[in-house]
Amino acid sequence: MNARKIGLVTAMWLLGLASIAGFTWAVEWLDGQPVRVAAAADPPPAVAARQPLAALTAGAARAAATARRDLASGQRSEASHAIDAALRATEVGLENSHGMVKKAYEAALQRIHYTRQDLHNGWEASARQELRHAVEELTRVIEPARTQSPGTPAPLVWNQYNSATLLDSTGATIGEVNHIERGPNGMPVAVLQVGGASDVLGFLDFGGRTERVPADRLLWGPRRFIGSTFAALAVQDADDIRGTG
Repeated sequence: MNARKIGLVTAMWLLGLASIAGFTWAVEWLDGQPVRVAAAADPPPAVAARQPLAALTAGAARAAATARRDLASGQRSEASHAIDAALRATEVGLENSHGMVKKAYEAALQRIHYTRQDLHNGWEASARQELRHAVEELTRVIEPARTQSPGTPAPLVWNQYNSATLLDSTGATIGEVNHIERGPNGMPVAVLQVGGASDVLGFLDFGGRTERVPADRLLWGPRRFIGSTFAALAVQDADDIRGTG
């Protein structure tokens, strides 16, 4: 083969590689675009104290969108943590909602379970689609969730929330519920142990501080005798907690 033919073959080979690279980049770019819906799910900073269910709904959507973005960028380990957080937040939201908001939580929870199954089977594209649907289900009921108020557990079951895992608005672990007690005015107060900084697994150092917060500011998840019981304080992080002393 003379030099001219070698040069022609080399040029065609390089052109083919460039085409493949360009196509791959375009697919990844297009796939990543819907993730931007997470920005619309961010609640204003003041929403958590007044409307905890709306803040949790926005946070759960944000966690699912983060998981989808991480999957699209090949960060499967980070995506798994975000999926777990979204699942925790969604379980708590389902327990505290009703009507169309509850139906959206049911649909989102099913989508997140499908996501886990797809990842187990190695179907990442399908998992991203399921997460996209979960984000859409949750995002569309943020406004209706503002009108729904959480309930407070009956005194008979207060002890079943002792040592419950405390979550923030995105389902990340920020501490632990020590117990529920009556405050000076007779209203229930949650005594919380919150940490300072999270490690790579999303857990906190419980050597932080103790906060007393009105129990109706928290969203109380389903009580479990096997597995973790969750309660959510819909804040951005532990430093946003403003207790009663």
